[in-house]
Amino acid sequence: MKKFKEGDVIGISLKDGRKWFVKLEKRTFGTHKGNINLTEFIDKEEGGKIQTNLGHSVYGFYPSLEEIILYYIKRNTQIAYPKDLGYIILKLGIKEGVKIIECGTGTGVTSLVFSYFVGASGKIYTYDNRKEFTEKAQKLVEEFGMKERVVCKIADIKDGFDEKDADILFLDIKEPQFYIEKVFFSLKPGGTFGIIVPTTNQVSDVLKVFETMELSDVEVSEILLRKYKTNSARLRPYDIMVGHTVYIITGRNFVF
Repeated sequence: MKKFKEGDVIGISLKDGRKWFVKLEKRTFGTHKGNINLTEFIDKEEGGKIQTNLGHSVYGFYPSLEEIILYYIKRNTQIAYPKDLGYIILKLGIKEGVKIIECGTGTGVTSLVFSYFVGASGKIYTYDNRKEFTEKAQKLVEEFGMKERVVCKIADIKDGFDEKDADILFLDIKEPQFYIEKVFFSLKPGGTFGIIVPTTNQVSDVLKVFETMELSDVEVSEILLRKYKTNSARLRPYDIMVGHTVYIITGRNFVF
């Protein structure tokens, strides 16, 4: 059984279902059931418990990627949600050993998620022209032990990317239609691509460019996820849901 160590990001949960996601370090964390000395979790096995100063049990666990994205990472920009990222990973074929070029590093969430799937033999080259975001993304991938898998670059992509023959190209930028023809030269023949945008007019702008190119399997999709209240006697959806987040444009490059 894996043991917690100082510097780990863990989830802590009370019996009433309240939970938080914190880094294990020398500090006190306050809850409505009393204060927690976080260092007491160090060397505890996952699922182990400690007591608050008021005598309430607090359990520790390693969070899922979904929990890290939604509840731990501080958002500086709009991010792709887990519901979108899961589909993107499967649709683009992100797996052990692939080479990905990404533009629009932002908070670094997508780079971090992709890094779990490319494995130790894969590589992600992520571009952003904003130094402050790139530096934060670097710290994020380092925090979760993915530094060797992700290369962060501060650059304007108007002249394309430094890398060539990528297996996968992923764009999360404001006006992708102005860059597509240049950056697609870095995607190998038969490689897959994904573009995410928040509005339909952006989708139309991208599709107009695609009509002049040799692409196949172009698809536009939107993922909606509705969760339900877990009451067996009154099973029904929650009144509020995360509806639209992004439109996902995918396809394959130069296959004819």
